[in-house]
Amino acid sequence: MTRLLVLVLLPLLLLAGCTREYEWQQKLIVTVETPMGQRSGESVLAGQMRVADSALLPPEARGAFISLQGEAVVVEVAPGRYLFALLNGMPYPFRVFFPDEAPVDVANRVETLRDSRKLSPKNYPFMVTFDDVTDPTTVRQVDPLNLAASFGPGVALTSVTLEMTDESRTSGKLKAVLGWIDQAKFIIPPGTQRRLAADLTFEQRLMPQDFIDWRTLKDMRD
Repeated sequence: MTRLLVLVLLPLLLLAGCTREYEWQQKLIVTVETPMGQRSGESVLAGQMRVADSALLPPEARGAFISLQGEAVVVEVAPGRYLFALLNGMPYPFRVFFPDEAPVDVANRVETLRDSRKLSPKNYPFMVTFDDVTDPTTVRQVDPLNLAASFGPGVALTSVTLEMTDESRTSGKLKAVLGWIDQAKFIIPPGTQRRLAADLTFEQRLMPQDFIDWRTLKDMRD
């Protein structure tokens, strides 16, 4: 029995030793100029990279797997009007602080990095608004370089900043605005007719996981 237990556990222990994990906290800060002054919102997300690169693993199981846990940034641009910077397109710190180096080569530096940097537009996450935050079907994509088109004259994006931090992950800000988010299966429910993905608009492709990561959503639903 003891020998059988060793034979079962040994491969698992070897495989566990083949995986390296790195963790960090990153904060995204979005600042908007409005006729009533500057408005800003922020969200702290927990990042993780798992690196599996041993020859003991099958080729399909090797590589670097990066994930973020948290929620979208919420900015109240005007009373009842909100801008959301989504998890969809949320920048990882590797391409912001170490754009010329491979993520696996700088993962340990990212864990201890405490720095901030204003993002260039190419690193902005996708942004949306709702004509009515109580109705998910009123979601509309926002052009971050032309917020006035969505929010009116005098509204413009001032900056999007990524900061490496020790702060705890943000929780509850999004739910306070989008009270339906944890119960929604879709943002815009699919029609009765089947469509090709290529035929869907940006808004039709949106899912609750673009606003809150799926693990957190699952915990909220349970």
